[in-house]
Amino acid sequence: MGGKGTILIVLGFTISFLAFGRNFLNLTKRSSENVVDYYSEAKAHNIAVSAANFACNELYRDQAWDTGFSETDFQGGTYSVQVKDTLVDSKVVIATGLYNEISEVVRIILQPSSYAKFAWYTGNMSSKIFITGDTVWGPFHTQSQLNIGGDAVFWGKATTLKGLNYADKTAEPKFYGGIEHGVDIPLPVNYQFDKERNAAVDGVDNHGGSSYFENTDVWLTLFDDGTIEYRTGSGPDSTTYSAPIKEDLTTFAPNGVVYLKKGNIYVSGTLNGKLTIGSGESSGAGQGNIYLVDDLVYPDDPMVWDDVAEKYVPNNDCENMLGLLATNNVYIADTDANVADKDIHVDASIFCAQGGFTMENSTIPPSGTLYLRGGVVAAKEEILALTKKDALTGGYKKFVIFDERFMLSIPPTFPNTGKLEVMSWYE
Repeated sequence: MGGKGTILIVLGFTISFLAFGRNFLNLTKRSSENVVDYYSEAKAHNIAVSAANFACNELYRDQAWDTGFSETDFQGGTYSVQVKDTLVDSKVVIATGLYNEISEVVRIILQPSSYAKFAWYTGNMSSKIFITGDTVWGPFHTQSQLNIGGDAVFWGKATTLKGLNYADKTAEPKFYGGIEHGVDIPLPVNYQFDKERNAAVDGVDNHGGSSYFENTDVWLTLFDDGTIEYRTGSGPDSTTYSAPIKEDLTTFAPNGVVYLKKGNIYVSGTLNGKLTIGSGESSGAGQGNIYLVDDLVYPDDPMVWDDVAEKYVPNNDCENMLGLLATNNVYIADTDANVADKDIHVDASIFCAQGGFTMENSTIPPSGTLYLRGGVVAAKEEILALTKKDALTGGYKKFVIFDERFMLSIPPTFPNTGKLEVMSWYE
């Protein structure tokens, strides 16, 4: 190889190394920039998350808080927070973190925490017990001791304020979702259904409805075509009531609420729609009650069995929801339909402000099983079954499937705990 060839080779290597060096420098620069950008993005994100938590803390202390924050200095950057109300009593929090001219956003939706999120809640159990054959699929809580008188089964998380009490020392309850004691979830004393009453009155006064009643008993029958039949009168004999009037549910209760002031409601049928039925403002235990005179269900199953998951899951095709609110008690009425059919089926979330869910007549023979798809929230645990040596002598065993749709959506104006909870957190 001559001198010219050697020079060409040297020049070739020189050019190659120069190109490589330039690319290496560019790569190093881009890597440094990426590191800086990543750090800035992470820093902005952390600032936004912190701002969102600051806002949640303010809202937990004061649900009416909507001031937000404006360009507040924090950890070398700034944050801003907007708080917006929605049409469904929810709050939207938009938190923006800014660092080194890079911004990140966290968006949170909060809504009032509803009592409908329980499969079974009881304030004071007194001497009432859970027996063999009682099954609860979903969250359970009692503000007293949980009295166990048999091999009851709890598939969801169970919580108590004061622990377990074994009325039957041989009982072997199953807590497949775990159990925790010392949990305090109080029910308001003398809860008033002001929101429900106002919604029903507004529906009558401003929207042509008919769903507000005073000083009477009301007999309601629901139909799967979206209609409702109502009559007024007194007592459990429907033949003495006024002539029935049948209307579309949306016409009868434009705001989705039926409310009775001082009286009792007798109800059965199949609900096609979303409805809350309230019986309140009683002058004593003889009023402010709801009587289930027969099955009260939806056209479609709200919860269905999933063979793969081996549990009940929400049926997305079911859009119907029912709330039953009573100042005192919700009764399984002593009717031919309830006794003859042995079992009773109820699709609803039930709320008893001062009483509980019970039988009208505790001396009726054992009828079978209460199949409830929804939940019960009651100030007191009342009698649903009479037993002798773990054998049912009267009433109903409980088979409760929590309607998991109530975790995100509830019947109209259903009572809430007065606290907000985070429903979604987007980053």
